Amino acid sequence: MFNLDIETNIISLMMLLTLYISIRRQTNRHEFINRIYLALLMFTMAILFFDSFQVAFDGYAAVWGGIILKISTFIYYALNPIIALVWVLYIDFHIFRSRKKVMRAFYASLPFMLIHFIFLILSNTGNQYIYYIDSQNNYFRGPLLWMTIILTYGLLVTATVIVVVFRKRIRNDEILPLVLFALPPAFAAIIQLLFQGLTIIWPSVTISLLIIYIYIQSKLTTTDYLTGLFNRREYDNRVKMLDQHRSKNMKMSGIVVDIDNFKSINDKYGHSVGDQALIHMGNILRESVRKDDFVSRLGGDEFALMILNEDDKILTEIIHRIEGNLEVFNASKDHEYKLQASIGYDQYNYDEFETIEKFFIHLDHKMYEAKKIHKKK
Repeated sequence: MFNLDIETNIISLMMLLTLYISIRRQTNRHEFINRIYLALLMFTMAILFFDSFQVAFDGYAAVWGGIILKISTFIYYALNPIIALVWVLYIDFHIFRSRKKVMRAFYASLPFMLIHFIFLILSNTGNQYIYYIDSQNNYFRGPLLWMTIILTYGLLVTATVIVVVFRKRIRNDEILPLVLFALPPAFAAIIQLLFQGLTIIWPSVTISLLIIYIYIQSKLTTTDYLTGLFNRREYDNRVKMLDQHRSKNMKMSGIVVDIDNFKSINDKYGHSVGDQALIHMGNILRESVRKDDFVSRLGGDEFALMILNEDDKILTEIIHRIEGNLEVFNASKDHEYKLQASIGYDQYNYDEFETIEKFFIHLDHKMYEAKKIHKKK
């Protein structure tokens, strides 16, 4: 049983190590969301490593075997809630794209993490709290094991609740993978509690991390690191794809948005505030369209939207929502600056535009015409 458990851990560890090396080679590895995911991989690899030592040296008679067992057991239990916390931070940033909000969530969890850590130290010095190891180097669960379980799975449940509550801010194809992350370790934990000696929780987390990579992380090469919108690369790909399927029957609208006086925001308040302005504009655009509409940041303070629709009124409704959401943002007075934008928009006409690219050049011109009007006011 124990040899099989160790083999399972080693296989899981090698899978995560391969994934870790692959992500480290990507050019966007330094983006904050990728760094959080890499932390998840590293902590999970560490817990698999020390879990294997815990299994191997449980009941090992030699003195040095008992030392290894104590160290590996302590680190194993310390990492349990840490991994769950990092997952909460990953969810938080994935949804809100705010480092400050991530840090607030981190600091809010510190008192609970500290209390758990203190009981771990006491457990490792002979007290029968979360776990204990007898004189024969046999590991046993302690009466306060529920502290680790509640803290770890409480954080996982918190992450799931955040996903459900703020699902409107998440792409449809990402909601299910984010919700399902906690299910494999939850089922594994129930089985492991019923059958002491099994070690399947963290190999199951490996499955969850692979699911997140396949459905979310692998798409980050198409995502703008700051706003979470599609990036210029994906915009170009989408234009090429639409050109390939261009027909007289295709109903499509386009919108190009450029923030007015963006340079003055940077110059007056600094680039960090300018970044926040870009994030807020991205959120406003995302909230103004339907879930399946395409919203991208082309670069700088320019955005492009593609709307596939059968109803010509949808474009007008979206423009009204963008303008309305900008008014709401500016009326809140929560920010030092006001967000104003020049917008170029139109319905695509097959006979008028030879390509989708030329259609968006037309929208770009319309946007600059709107900007000239704004400057005269």
